[in-house]
Amino acid sequence: MFSKKISAIITFFVLFCAVLFVFNLFMGFADISFSDFFSSADETKELIINYRINKTLSIILAGITLPVSGFLLQELFKNPLADASILGVSSASALAVALIIFLGIPQFFINNEWLSGWTLVMGSLVGSFLVSLLLLLITNLIKDVATFIIIGFLISSLCGSLVGALQFYSQSEELKQYVIWSFGSLSGLSNVQIMFFFICTVIGLFFAGLSVRMLTGFLLGEEYSKTLGINIKRMKIFIILAICFLVGSATAMLGPIMFIGIIIPHFCRQIWNPASLWIQLILNILFGIGFMLLLGIIMEWTQLPVNILSSVIGVPTILFMIFNSKFKHSNY
Repeated sequence: MFSKKISAIITFFVLFCAVLFVFNLFMGFADISFSDFFSSADETKELIINYRINKTLSIILAGITLPVSGFLLQELFKNPLADASILGVSSASALAVALIIFLGIPQFFINNEWLSGWTLVMGSLVGSFLVSLLLLLITNLIKDVATFIIIGFLISSLCGSLVGALQFYSQSEELKQYVIWSFGSLSGLSNVQIMFFFICTVIGLFFAGLSVRMLTGFLLGEEYSKTLGINIKRMKIFIILAICFLVGSATAMLGPIMFIGIIIPHFCRQIWNPASLWIQLILNILFGIGFMLLLGIIMEWTQLPVNILSSVIGVPTILFMIFNSKFKHSNY
């Protein structure tokens, strides 16, 4: 199925991710031995172990969801700078969270311990799902990809403006809470939230797989793809559903994480290009997991939020992409 070279690359990334996974489990303020993971440790160590495992799993899921969503959008729009934020999915999640924080949480949710822990998560998911539903309706009316991406950009700008207005009239404590959320976080998820995140990721990958099968023919040209029996409208619906589950769940659980969906697909094309979309999808998953695990280690060393680190890495990378002559003459 794979050539020897690509098999060696995939094997390397799998081993690289495994090593980084172990590093993430043992990194933190408290010292934990390898045997603690298999023995009946005391209550304190058990809490630390559960925290480390959940944090590492959330990093892995983020490393899958964000690069795959960026990869799908870049292939659909034939633009290596495409990202989920351009369609307004991330911005809508941020707007929903801003509405909950700035306009206040109903007393019923505050008094209920279970609901209070899920309020921002569910609000973020509802925001992303509503915009995804709107985009699904738009796909039935507009066939031109360029017009569709402009509408997504306008939705994103509108959501950003509404968030700005809420921030302008907010109190200092509310503003601080929103700013902390906007920094993003890879930790603090419960077992139930990790399971929910995992289910959303699996559903998103299912639609991503259906999309890749159609995108392979779509890249040959829209007219030619129709002769192959590819339903363009269905393909767009699958991609938007994949983005909804992948980006919506990641933003809801971890907060907005910028640039990962842009830079990882770019790096994967540098590793192996040209390559089939299936190989690119696998590389995006493995490279995304490895990159996020490495970012998790750097976060422990520096104690900086994930969005700051992703921006420090992402902005120079995107500038390099823009000014690099190879980028100007890429496959797009």
